[in-house]
Amino acid sequence: MKKLKITLIIATIAIGLAITLILHLNSQAKMRGNDALLRRQDKQLTELIAEGEQLSNRIAEAKSSTNSQWNELAKLRSRAEMLQKQTNELAAQLKSNRQARASQPASKPEAHPPEYYDQLLRTAAAKPIDARNLGLAFGMYALDHQDRFPSSLDQVAKYLRDYPLSGTNQFDIVYRGSLNELKGIPRGAVAVIRDRQTFIAPSGKQARVYCMADGSSQIIESDDDFKAWEAEHIISTPARQ
Repeated sequence: MKKLKITLIIATIAIGLAITLILHLNSQAKMRGNDALLRRQDKQLTELIAEGEQLSNRIAEAKSSTNSQWNELAKLRSRAEMLQKQTNELAAQLKSNRQARASQPASKPEAHPPEYYDQLLRTAAAKPIDARNLGLAFGMYALDHQDRFPSSLDQVAKYLRDYPLSGTNQFDIVYRGSLNELKGIPRGAVAVIRDRQTFIAPSGKQARVYCMADGSSQIIESDDDFKAWEAEHIISTPARQ
């Protein structure tokens, strides 16, 4: 049940992360009049809605297994409801953009070829999936190794056999210690994995994906190259004996 809970939480966050990135790409598509990218986003939205419904069904099944697990699943349910709200907002924005495109004159030629935007969308779509898979692999590794996280990505290779990484994103391990060494520190406040690549958020700031010690993923926006945030959330790993 513990592994199932980790999987459901990470899946919920990954879907929400995908929606956020697609919203950003959607705004780019609107400015450039990229019909092909908008069509791809429609398909992506359909897939997200289906995955969200599947996740909701799994939450209901997990809840019915025993009443004592309700408190642990309450937070997960809240995140699923937030996902539904984000999905509705994305659907409304896509509809608005299509209407706006219909009333606009022919747009100027794109600054980049269509292949550029195709690759951009593939990378953005793979980012939350890769983060989800890595977070799940790290959680399972810790469960099998007395709560200690791996010191290299090679150590979680066997946990990624069924959930391989896309190869379009690169991650760094920023915490190699044990959960036992985080006593008194909220696990959700300690970064374990960091995406090497940054992207521009809808706010115009730099953004980066982090996975935390509790298995959650976060999109962090920064205007100081993430120095202030990392000073608070990346801690030194005690030397191994």
